[in-house]
Amino acid sequence: MSRTRNISRLLVLMLLAVTVLTACGQESATPTALQPSATNTTASQVENTPTSAPAAEQPTTAAATVAATGAPATDVPASATTGGAAGQATQPVAGTLKDVPREHTLIDLQNGPENKWADYNNWNPYSVGSQNGYGKNIMFEPLAYYSAFADKEILWLAESYKYTSDFKGLTIKIRPNITWSDGQPFTADDVAYTLDTLKQLGAKVQWGSDVQQFVSTVKATDPTTVDLTFKVPAPRFFFFLSYKFDNGVFIVPKHIFQGQDWTSFTNYDLSKGWPVTTGPYQVVLGSPEQKVWDRRSDWWAVKAGLAKAMPAPERLILLPFGDSDQAAQALLSNQADHGRVSVQNAKVVLDGNPKTTTHSGNKPPYGYVDWWPMSLYVNTSKPPFNDPDVRWALSYMIDRQQLIDVGLNGVGQVSTLPMPPYPGLKPYIDSVSDLLQKYPTNEFNP
Repeated sequence: MSRTRNISRLLVLMLLAVTVLTACGQESATPTALQPSATNTTASQVENTPTSAPAAEQPTTAAATVAATGAPATDVPASATTGGAAGQATQPVAGTLKDVPREHTLIDLQNGPENKWADYNNWNPYSVGSQNGYGKNIMFEPLAYYSAFADKEILWLAESYKYTSDFKGLTIKIRPNITWSDGQPFTADDVAYTLDTLKQLGAKVQWGSDVQQFVSTVKATDPTTVDLTFKVPAPRFFFFLSYKFDNGVFIVPKHIFQGQDWTSFTNYDLSKGWPVTTGPYQVVLGSPEQKVWDRRSDWWAVKAGLAKAMPAPERLILLPFGDSDQAAQALLSNQADHGRVSVQNAKVVLDGNPKTTTHSGNKPPYGYVDWWPMSLYVNTSKPPFNDPDVRWALSYMIDRQQLIDVGLNGVGQVSTLPMPPYPGLKPYIDSVSDLLQKYPTNEFNP
């Protein structure tokens, strides 16, 4: 590897943001350990990786694995927690929400643009302007999860899959007896329809270009079998379909999406039960101030034995972002159950509310190794950054450890490459150890 290519990795600094969980609205509750979720994790960095398995391996016990960032406690409307009026006049919601006690409600704080949900009435993960990270992955379960901490694949809607010997074909077997929340069966037709439509639409929708680039044909050969052929060998295509962190391909219900314009269809009509879901929670309210889900009466995963029981919270409330101080105040006062705060505020919350905990308990580093390290990149095609000596000069002038010590109160980890040291990546990191000695990407040398 040339020095020019290697210096594109010139700076990786892990930024710490702390996820704090409180006991769910109970004055005498015991802190509940929160494990990293393989499907939607917060951007928390630490020096050590967890030794326990991520929440995606036990979805029924991970009541609060949705990634979150702070919001003011005053954004919690009475209607969401006590069953009052259904909310905004723009909402197609009649009557009132059912009463759900606070101690049975999980209030999660998530970063919403401008502290409002702009997509509260858009539950189509592929339409223009859709914000996929803010609740849609609660509605659309994946074919499989991937846990970076355990380096493990967890099959979910899919029961198995198999490539052809040349990796130009893939057969996916869907679990039987899965149903959407409106009673319609979830089958291979939903998977084939989703992928075929993405192939047809291409760049008009999210993931369309990726599917179009690889997929030649896709067909449901029976209710539980999907056969794909690829234009080129695609040995990682199933991994592309799986949920990891906040990425993954959503499988949509064919009986609702067929005939709709995916670029504008909102998939939102509560009077029709839209959006439908295969998951344990159903959307009951959407407004700029909050998104609310109620637990359904049943869930296919319990019947299939993948989950031991329904999840504990009867209601989920997702509130848009405030700032770290507001999130800390909400967690201190038990008006929120899950949020992300700064390193400085983490100690304040932990000291002020004994019912709170973090990924590492009440001791630093509070978070965990992030999948998206904080990095500095330059445009190597533009002067002066097309000169490798200029890029090395930038790198030598940056004291990464000082950035951690001063900016992050000493909590964080310098990385030699723009990737985290997850078990699955360790072989690749180890394989370039000699190059890193020759090209010291972390050296501070003015």
